Amino acid sequence: MDDDLLDLLAYELGEIHRWEEECPGVYYLAVLPDTANAEEYYIVLEDASISQEVRAMGRPLQSAPVLTYRLDSEDGAYTAVKYEVLKYLTLHGLPLPEDSSLLDAALFGAERCPNYFGAYPVPLCTPWGRTLRHRPLDNGVYWIETEQCVEVLAVCYPVWDGELSEGLLEIGRKLEAEGDMGYLYFLREAACVAVWELLRTRSELIDAGLIRKPELMNAIWRYQPGYALGYNAQEQAGLHDALGLLLYALGVEDRELKGSPEYMIAMDPETGTDFIGFWK
Repeated sequence: MDDDLLDLLAYELGEIHRWEEECPGVYYLAVLPDTANAEEYYIVLEDASISQEVRAMGRPLQSAPVLTYRLDSEDGAYTAVKYEVLKYLTLHGLPLPEDSSLLDAALFGAERCPNYFGAYPVPLCTPWGRTLRHRPLDNGVYWIETEQCVEVLAVCYPVWDGELSEGLLEIGRKLEAEGDMGYLYFLREAACVAVWELLRTRSELIDAGLIRKPELMNAIWRYQPGYALGYNAQEQAGLHDALGLLLYALGVEDRELKGSPEYMIAMDPETGTDFIGFWK
């Protein structure tokens, strides 16, 4: 990347801390803006081997003939850029970056940018037989009824790898044919805890009526009481106070960690344990 282009990028994006060529015409850029947090981008030049579909998702700059893709953008377009970079390297027999693969890029990309990659497919089989009916809770999170008349929660690899606790990973079951990066399957007795942890980033499932929270908490107390006790103890100790923990990690020790009874797993004697809000 020539100095003139770097100057134009710095003028519009901020001071450039680091840049690297990913493949011809595609660059990674780390920028130090006016705020305390650095920002990261993919920069795509006009002559880059990037599809028109991905180009349409980029943000043009006024000062330079490039497209930008922030690496924390909600639309996940940067994952499509990364995939096409790895695809270019693969097609040209060039080495991939360490710990990178097209499969990983596609799996994680499908979570962030399903418009490009497509949504995660519904698994055809589970450890309890073939899938007969299903309802999506989210992209890659499905509630399934099997041919053994068993209801199962299926969670795809990128989601369970990033959002479920270690104990749940040991409880969930996999299909050998899917390998280590396949779905993780939970019967209802364990699915209640998996759903509880997934709700941390999917509260809209409650608003939409797909999950009934009082029944979910009752199910956790019925089937996984040890989890409920441990979770509530952590909440009382403020160990779920994300802001407080961050400040503590940054050296701010005069702020006490805060917990709240509002966020504990409670029991409701007026409701049951049927926490799935469909198939009635």
